[in-house]
Amino acid sequence: MLVTQVTLRRWAQVPRRLALVTAPQADETLASWVDRMARANRCPPDEVADLMGLHLRGVYASSRPPVFGVQCDEAVRQAVYAATGVPGSAVNRMHLSVFEGGPLSVAALLSASKAHWPSAAREWAEVYGSRACPCCLLASGGVWRLWWKLSCAAVCPEHQVTLLDRCPTCGWVLRWGGARPRVVPARWNRLPTCCANSVHGRPCAQWLPAARVSRADERTVDAQRRWLDTAYRRAHPTLGGAKVSARQWFQAFRACATFLRLGMPTILGRLPDIPGWCARALLDERAERNVYRGQFGWGPASAPAAAAFLTVVTPLLAAADRRELTRGLAPLVRAAIEEGCLTTRPLMRLPMPGVFARAVAAQMPVGPSARSPQRGSTRDEP
Repeated sequence: MLVTQVTLRRWAQVPRRLALVTAPQADETLASWVDRMARANRCPPDEVADLMGLHLRGVYASSRPPVFGVQCDEAVRQAVYAATGVPGSAVNRMHLSVFEGGPLSVAALLSASKAHWPSAAREWAEVYGSRACPCCLLASGGVWRLWWKLSCAAVCPEHQVTLLDRCPTCGWVLRWGGARPRVVPARWNRLPTCCANSVHGRPCAQWLPAARVSRADERTVDAQRRWLDTAYRRAHPTLGGAKVSARQWFQAFRACATFLRLGMPTILGRLPDIPGWCARALLDERAERNVYRGQFGWGPASAPAAAAFLTVVTPLLAAADRRELTRGLAPLVRAAIEEGCLTTRPLMRLPMPGVFARAVAAQMPVGPSARSPQRGSTRDEP
């Protein structure tokens, strides 16, 4: 009798197979797939998520599950497979954990999301919202790509346009959910190509493919492609001629972005061939992030800011050898020193690969109280 009750309880927890199943697309987020499933089944997304065994019903906006869309466990994989027939490997690919060990650390991302605050303070990704390419949304019928949630998502390599940050109608971050961010809507079925942020209790009806976007710089498009190739492990990165891991390459990228912020505005007059739009984006980003309040390590505040960092930093990291890398980093490091911001304390908090730290150390003033930035580099790096 006991065995029968346990068996029945287990069967009751297994989701029933849904009648209408929409196959997930390549590089699609979990929330996007749930939205499209809800559209096909003509019911709110939170009901579809509940039927899929994701257990989101009744969750308050301020206490949303931090793992949704970030990391997948075996229970979720089994529940989704039972409800949809989609294998666990496909479910894994819809989570930000795809970028673990590269541009992101899942553990840091989860700890940041528990604080009910955007995760960009610790990890350069957006747990709550997303950026988007209106052209991609139109062509795909509303598939939201996973890499759009990364803070360095700046331009669409396919359509060569700058990604959209905020809804032009409601002004909220895309897919944020308005004043009360939720995992998925609880009362309405949002069109995948629409904003659908909650504005005064109603979904925003902005059709995103109609939003105006600007043409991206060719250099930025090329930098975005290289950045994504490294994030998806399609390329083997190098720093100063030395092979490094994806994690080490992204550490160097974030360190360069920090140097740019700390060296503003002096650095603008020292960077060769920096476009005017790039300088304006960096100045706007500096005003929003306000480095003097300790936010120099945050992710880019907007798609234009991300485009500026990609345009400036990516060519520096492509140096052929350590000497070229040192010459490229010289204006960044020296401008930060002259602005009085680059001291050993913030520098020591930056994880940097060994070859990169040595190139930075070559620009640092030598004194009895100065500590080498190499001590801040990780031990397993070249």
